[in-house]
Amino acid sequence: MFLNNHPVFALVPARGGSKGIPRKNMSDLQGSPLIAYTLRAAFAAKMIDNVWVSSDDTEILSFALSLGALVIERPSEFATDDASAVDVVMHFLSALPNNLRTQDPLIVYLQPTSPLRTAKHIDSALELLIDKMESCLVSVVALSKSLYKSFGLDSNGKLQSLFDERLSNERRQDLPLMYIPNGAIYIFKASDFDKRNGFPSNGSIPFIMPELESIDIDTPEDFVKVEKLLKENHG
Repeated sequence: MFLNNHPVFALVPARGGSKGIPRKNMSDLQGSPLIAYTLRAAFAAKMIDNVWVSSDDTEILSFALSLGALVIERPSEFATDDASAVDVVMHFLSALPNNLRTQDPLIVYLQPTSPLRTAKHIDSALELLIDKMESCLVSVVALSKSLYKSFGLDSNGKLQSLFDERLSNERRQDLPLMYIPNGAIYIFKASDFDKRNGFPSNGSIPFIMPELESIDIDTPEDFVKVEKLLKENHG
């Protein structure tokens, strides 16, 4: 499928190392490696043209190839704990064949740590983008506690409202909803990424997801929680 002549590429970043969970992306989750959930969702999404995996790890690259993904081997300097998602995308775009790069592809960035994000979410997000006639989207989840009621500390160690002090005393239900990216889906044109030297955020279309489907696996506790949810849903 071409979106105004822009090919739509899913990009799954999956380095071999991990701080909290050793070899997290290949960790077994209900009989499949964690990364498999994101790859299957990307392949099942009707609006994705190609699925790419960026990794420094030969096992991950081989697994991705076995499922039919296109792969780009990521240099080790872009696969450290300090390497950012921006670094990953920059390397991916620089490594794309020129005939694809010049078509200004729409990138659907799918982190493998969001296994409850499905093909339906991906297609719905792309449909929303098309409907709004925009080119940037970020999946978000509503905050259960409003940041309007939050404080920082001043130079004397005393509380200072981050927003208007009156808002800190308002009832939660009277305050506007606030959202935070859940890490599941980022969509942007390569040219928008180039212009901003990073992920476009301000002005992006929000794709609002429920809290449970927004779990981003970062700790062993997150892993256990997702495993429990998968068991409940699939028996």
